[in-house]
Amino acid sequence: MDIELPAVGPGAKETADNGEDLPPVELEYLSYRAVVRNGWSVEDDDLFEKAAEENLSERYHGKIEIDRTETLLRSAEENDLKWGSQCRSGTCNVCTAVLKSGEAEMDMNLALSDEEVEERNLRLTCVSKPESDTLQMVFNAAPEADGNPGGG
Repeated sequence: MDIELPAVGPGAKETADNGEDLPPVELEYLSYRAVVRNGWSVEDDDLFEKAAEENLSERYHGKIEIDRTETLLRSAEENDLKWGSQCRSGTCNVCTAVLKSGEAEMDMNLALSDEEVEERNLRLTCVSKPESDTLQMVFNAAPEADGNPGGG
């Protein structure tokens, strides 16, 4: 009995309803450390424009193309970026990022409150996958006790 199963898991191609492969996602990233060093706020509407004007190194700011089927953290690592991580299972908040634009969904979340996700747009990059064609994220923004992004 031959049964053809759909491709799932790592390496599976994401396809549109018409069967065509979907293009990669463009992720623009910014380090929370660069935000703090420059006296900016994560709340700034022009945060990524400020970062572009500063000509920060690729370690702190840049754009990469990522696979729709991979987590944001894994995609960053595949592009030789070093983002904070620890558990890789959505149970700590070391890999937290602020989602400034676009959509990214978490497969699991045991570390962030509903308020942090819904109102402050925090995501755990180890379990988040892109849901839109473009994303802007501030990485290494783990929440601190006062409820504000922090980390480094």
